[in-house]
Amino acid sequence: MTGLAEKVLALGVAALAQLPQPHEVQASQASADPDSIHVLVNRQNPLQPVDYSPDDLVEVEVRTSAEEPVLLRMEAAESAEELFETAAEEGVTLAATSGYRSFDAQSELYSARYAEHGLEPTDEFAARPGYSEHQTGLALDVISIDNPECILGECFHETPEYEWLETSAQDFGFVIRYPEGAEDITGFAFEPWHLRYVGTETAAEVTEYELTLEEYWRQPAAPEYDSAEPNLR
Repeated sequence: MTGLAEKVLALGVAALAQLPQPHEVQASQASADPDSIHVLVNRQNPLQPVDYSPDDLVEVEVRTSAEEPVLLRMEAAESAEELFETAAEEGVTLAATSGYRSFDAQSELYSARYAEHGLEPTDEFAARPGYSEHQTGLALDVISIDNPECILGECFHETPEYEWLETSAQDFGFVIRYPEGAEDITGFAFEPWHLRYVGTETAAEVTEYELTLEEYWRQPAAPEYDSAEPNLR
C-alpha cells in the first residue's frame, strides 16, 4: 500500500468515527437491491442479477459528446439536468460522455480490450460486465467540453469544471465515486469524471466526510474481484 493510500485510509478511519453510529440515523445504508439508488457495486459486489437493466431509463437532456443518447434512470437524469443547468449559469460548461451501459455493451467493451491486452491490464482500466456502475443507470461520465487539451478526461481534474463539481455535485445528489488515492478501497484509479448518483442527503455526508461509498456505508474494501475470471458473453 502506498503512503498516499495509507493517508487516505487513515483519514477515512477518522471520518468514520464522526459518522452517526449504527444506533443513530445515517442518510443511507448500502443496498443489494439493483433498483435502489444506494446499491453498492464494486469488485466484490456484482449486480444481482448480473445482467440487470433498469426499467426507468430516460435520455438525459444535456450537452453530450457521445454518438448515442446518454441514458440514466429518471431520478438521476433529472438531477443531472439540474446540475448541468446550474453549472452553465455559473460559467461552467460540461458535457456528458457516457451514462447507462448494458451488460452486453460492457461485455463488448471489456472483451475487446481483454483480447488485445489480457486480464490484468484490462481489469486495471475497465470494469467487468455485471460489476460496472454504469449498468445501474446511476453513473455519469463528464468532460470539460470547451477545453481541448482535456477533452478525453486525462487532465479533467485540473479544470475549473472539476473544481466546481468537487464542491457542487453533492447539491444535486452526485459524488465523485473514485477519488484520488483510494484505489485500495474502490479497486479503481482516480476517475475525476465519473459521477455517481446517491441522492442529496447521502451525497452531502459522503462529501463532508471525504469518504468513498465503501467507507461511508461501512463495507469492506474491494481492491480485487471476487472471481478469477470475468463473466463474458
